Amino acid sequence: MEDITKFLEPFFIPRDVFVTTAKALMELVYKVEVTGSEHVPKSGGAVLICNHTDSLDIPVIGFYMPRKIVMLGKNEIFNPQEALIKLMNAKDSPLNAPGISFIKSGIESYLNTIGDIYSHQIQKWGGMPIIRNYHGEDAKSAVAYYEELENYMVSILKSGEIVSIFPEGTRTLSGVMGPFKAMAAKIAIRANVPIIPSGISGAWNMSTPKAILSGQTKNTTIHYNIGVPVLPEAFPKEPEKKAAKILTEELEKRVYFLTTHPERRGTPRRFATKL
Repeated sequence: MEDITKFLEPFFIPRDVFVTTAKALMELVYKVEVTGSEHVPKSGGAVLICNHTDSLDIPVIGFYMPRKIVMLGKNEIFNPQEALIKLMNAKDSPLNAPGISFIKSGIESYLNTIGDIYSHQIQKWGGMPIIRNYHGEDAKSAVAYYEELENYMVSILKSGEIVSIFPEGTRTLSGVMGPFKAMAAKIAIRANVPIIPSGISGAWNMSTPKAILSGQTKNTTIHYNIGVPVLPEAFPKEPEKKAAKILTEELEKRVYFLTTHPERRGTPRRFATKL
């Protein structure tokens, strides 16, 4: 498979071309207003955090940030062929019928090839697959997986990339921002990079067919507000676990402000001081 992706490397769509095209198409349906882009560092690693309201959050962040963003995504998004292969191998699959079952392996191989090419393309645009809620064979393997994931993200940050994380862990079902998990703060502390808080409002339920077909999307403005970064020198001077907890509580307040005050740029004075 590596030989195929290497051969196809010159034919993959560059990120800039994809973003420009996809952004133009998105703006035919949605009105997006962005404030605070000047707060994004022009270079160097950083953790970008945001509330998670809708599947639209991902293109809003990816298309409107002035720099390439490395975004975490469910493994299923990068490997859509796995669901089809699972159906093919089900007991009641027609491909198990006598006389045609022999073609199943060929179809499976073809789907895996297409899936791997697709996954490679998304990763070229900044996607990063993760296994959400991974449990493994036992608790030990689950802990090892998340430690490896954290180490990988820290290495990406140290290489100078911006990594986007939704600290809630999943999309809100009610439109209300959920509590933050500490991973974003933890890897920023470990990598010694700034954390950029940001907030989205107006996107909740705007990706549904009903919202699009009814014209509701044309009458709704999606606000994406980017706040002032929290620099490493402002991180709590506590042991890592406690520092991450304190920092997460502060970040939750900042992101909430950015979602409830879309008309204000940046971060209020009370959030611009050291923690």
